[in-house]
Amino acid sequence: MRDSGGQPMNTGPAAGSLPPQSRGRHRSGRRAPMSFRASDPAAGRTPTSSSPTGTASPTGTASPTGAAPRGTAYNGGTGAVRTTAGTPASGQVPGVADPRDAGGAGAARRTHPSLAAFPGLAGLAPERLRGQSDRIRAAMRGAIPLALAGLVANAANLGVTLVIARAMSTRSYGAVAQLFAIFFVVSMPGSALLVGVVRRITNWQHTGQADLIDAWISRVRRVGVVVVLSVAVVAVLARGFIADELSLPGAGGVAEIIIAGAAWCLLCVDRGLMQCGRLYPALSANLLVDAAVKSGSTIALVLAGLDEAGAAIAVLFGVLAALAHTRWCLRRHPSALGNLEPVSWQPPPATPAGTDTAATTLPLPVAGPAATAEPRRLAVEVGSALVTLAFLAILQNIDVLLQGRLSPDESGPYAAVSVAAKVLVLGAIVLAGFLLPEAADRNHLGQHALHQLGATLAILAVPAVGLLTVAVIAPDTLLSLAFGPRFTNASGALLPLAGAMTCLGATVLFSHYLLALGERAVLAVLAVATGAAVSLMVWAQGSPVSTARANLGCQAVLAVVTGLMVLAAARRTARA
Repeated sequence: MRDSGGQPMNTGPAAGSLPPQSRGRHRSGRRAPMSFRASDPAAGRTPTSSSPTGTASPTGTASPTGAAPRGTAYNGGTGAVRTTAGTPASGQVPGVADPRDAGGAGAARRTHPSLAAFPGLAGLAPERLRGQSDRIRAAMRGAIPLALAGLVANAANLGVTLVIARAMSTRSYGAVAQLFAIFFVVSMPGSALLVGVVRRITNWQHTGQADLIDAWISRVRRVGVVVVLSVAVVAVLARGFIADELSLPGAGGVAEIIIAGAAWCLLCVDRGLMQCGRLYPALSANLLVDAAVKSGSTIALVLAGLDEAGAAIAVLFGVLAALAHTRWCLRRHPSALGNLEPVSWQPPPATPAGTDTAATTLPLPVAGPAATAEPRRLAVEVGSALVTLAFLAILQNIDVLLQGRLSPDESGPYAAVSVAAKVLVLGAIVLAGFLLPEAADRNHLGQHALHQLGATLAILAVPAVGLLTVAVIAPDTLLSLAFGPRFTNASGALLPLAGAMTCLGATVLFSHYLLALGERAVLAVLAVATGAAVSLMVWAQGSPVSTARANLGCQAVLAVVTGLMVLAAARRTARA
């Protein structure tokens, strides 16, 4: 068929798939502008719209095979090819917008001339910047409820600390700090269990095996109950030995705090399920339940004269109450774990009628290596997480344990400084509850989670800056108002210890990010840092200021190294 100008008219499959308005142009004899290559023997150009169809263009529509050389974009609505480097296609008036570019699912977006002149600016295009801003806002919306709940919980803990510090002797208060350090060390396997739960459940969600979740969780809970009962028996038998080794005033509270740490592991299993189900509001409420029960029980039992034993029993009550709350929440949302759509999933755009979809159907996301990990490999990763988080717990609490053992008379003032500074680490642990499932989910999709990591670091920076400022300006005033004049002897240790805990908070987030990706190299780094920290603090001989300074040097180097490991892992994810 020829048009009114006597030229051959394209009547191949592409014309049959054109929308009605474009087919009307062909029927009226109006030719669509075409882009040409420099290979036509007659005119030096080859009409690219006459090639067969069937290949997918970058815009998601069927384009002519080989018709769009680099720097051009195919308009699926008209069959025309136009350049994307700021040069209009053949037959188009420069500076005049082509009406056919407006609308249509397959219409390509025109590139701004400034981006064409400077290709390096393409990564800063407004669309990309808006996309990054949207991802950061979404991350903040997910992390802020947990951060607020953690802030309230930590504020409650601080309030309780102020009350009991004035009701107890400095020696008894130092013993409470040591018991809490034991709890954090014993409970750290629970955090490793949480990592394993999140990785396994996320794997099953992405591979269509959500039906395996209930049976597996039931088995884990049964084994967990047996382990908690076994730990309780051992704790009762060994409490006197532990109290003597740590120079505690007595054995009261040792068994209770160890049992609470073991029960915390069961709580972490349920919290991992809540994270996989994206039940962040319920998880935030769970933090508040734990804090409320623990705070009320601590005040009541300590004021009743139980001292450090009462504080340990209160921790156990808080864990049991939080465990009951998680079971109740999971029963209320039985279908939360069956959601198979990842967070970043978006429905594909509607395909116009009559369009050839054989080459334009979008593939499903390809699962990363973690999605196909064998059970043995997953067990190795959980074991690595257990050791990694145990090292983090030691780094968080080794200063209190060693300083109290080497210099018992100064344990109370140093414990006050430690409580004020380590609020930052507790906040980082709360934020890691948001970061862990987000990073694991995006790793399955071959994406990094640096936006989520950046959001958590930004939230953590707010209290860190405030505490560091107060530590520089008025450390004695802060400790005197919070704990009383008896606890100001170690005020010189507040600034270096606050800096050390800021760095450790960042390390906690970096480590959880790497664990979500299955990276095990962080284990060796934490092992070296732990050995160095223990050696330096033993060298400090119990001096509060020297202990804090040694802690700062070790934690600063560790934060830098783990941060670089995160960036390297993100680059590997982007290349994959």
